[in-house]
Amino acid sequence: MQKIDGYQIFAELKRGTASTIYKAWDFQFSRTVLIKLLPAEVASEPQWRSQFLREGKISARLAHPNLRRILQSGLLENEPFLVLEYVEGPTLFELIRQHKQLPIDICLFIAKELARGIMAVHQHKVLHRDIKPQNVFLSLAGAVKLGDLGLAHDRHEATTSIAGTPAYMSPEQVLGREITEASDLFSFGAVFYETLTGEPAFADRTLPATLHHVVNWDPVPITLLRPEVPAEVVNACQRLLAKNPAERFRDAEAFVDHLQRLERRYGVSTNSKNLAEFFEAPQAYRRVQLQQNISSATSFAETKRSRTLHLSWGVAAVVGAVMFFSGVLYIWGIKTYMQRKVENRAVSGVVMPPSNSIILGYLDLHVKPPSVIHINGDSLGMTPLPAPIALPPGTHDLSIYHPQMGERKMRVNIISGETLRQTIDLTKP
Repeated sequence: MQKIDGYQIFAELKRGTASTIYKAWDFQFSRTVLIKLLPAEVASEPQWRSQFLREGKISARLAHPNLRRILQSGLLENEPFLVLEYVEGPTLFELIRQHKQLPIDICLFIAKELARGIMAVHQHKVLHRDIKPQNVFLSLAGAVKLGDLGLAHDRHEATTSIAGTPAYMSPEQVLGREITEASDLFSFGAVFYETLTGEPAFADRTLPATLHHVVNWDPVPITLLRPEVPAEVVNACQRLLAKNPAERFRDAEAFVDHLQRLERRYGVSTNSKNLAEFFEAPQAYRRVQLQQNISSATSFAETKRSRTLHLSWGVAAVVGAVMFFSGVLYIWGIKTYMQRKVENRAVSGVVMPPSNSIILGYLDLHVKPPSVIHINGDSLGMTPLPAPIALPPGTHDLSIYHPQMGERKMRVNIISGETLRQTIDLTKP
């Protein structure tokens, strides 16, 4: 086992593709710490080494109660390492998996504290780019800390390279567009949604389907999964998840202010004591019943979805058999997705790649006449698609189905950072 002066490593906690995390004892300050080490075979690669060293430099500048601290950085036989603050308690991911749906006041407290951590990152002109439940650390004393700045970038240096965890990426991340603070807010919205409902906002069996949902679909309405969530809380979460960055909260501070106003309106005061009490005795925790007004909970996203469905049926009734069938297929696709999310809430089958850089390619698909598209067995809806399909590099199975012209199958080869444009006319052999 590795040895670092001043520290006694006594357990290996996690071994990933790019780093290994150990639990250790700090003799100088008599405390438990974590040591994140870049293995020699990875440290020799300039990209990984540069990213690891950047994490240390950025983290050293950030000091805030809602951020996990970097205590030291250095080299061990030319292998970079970081000494991290040890947070005794579960990650938010582990807490949600254990309890499924947390008390709403606990959800509000975690969201408020996490937003403050994001505020601190953004105030230093840094973008986190990998906000997800696995990177939110909860202490048994009730602290909430955002950690893992492995993908963080200084704001002025941030590029459009696609990096992050797919189910928590923003649409602009997936599409390779400019990344701003609003992108972190979208990822935060996906975390808030999962904290409230116990379900990921965007997740499917395959990576292409997940990315397609992030760009083009709204999550299952919170009120379907958890009707007791107040309308104002639902709307705040959906505002974070707006596809257009300009429609999200101005910044993390604006979200904190909004949540504090909601707490005052409901007469709720949340603090670290609430979370600590929940950890101590979750079954005995007194759940606060917030007064709700579900009748007014329909947000712009749910209203848009409802109008789309009604319009699809109305047009289908008017324009004849083919378009009718197309409308049915479109609605069926949405309903199937929603039903699968509501009825089958197990996420063990979700394929999630590691949170290192993902350089995607794109399939710009045009099909005549309008048809149903499947990629690797997952339905992506009907053409024309609203945006190119983001796909990982490699070969993918494409299926195009039309009710009268049958099914056409083909394979497409996607190259990192490139767009493959395909025009397919089903009327021609």
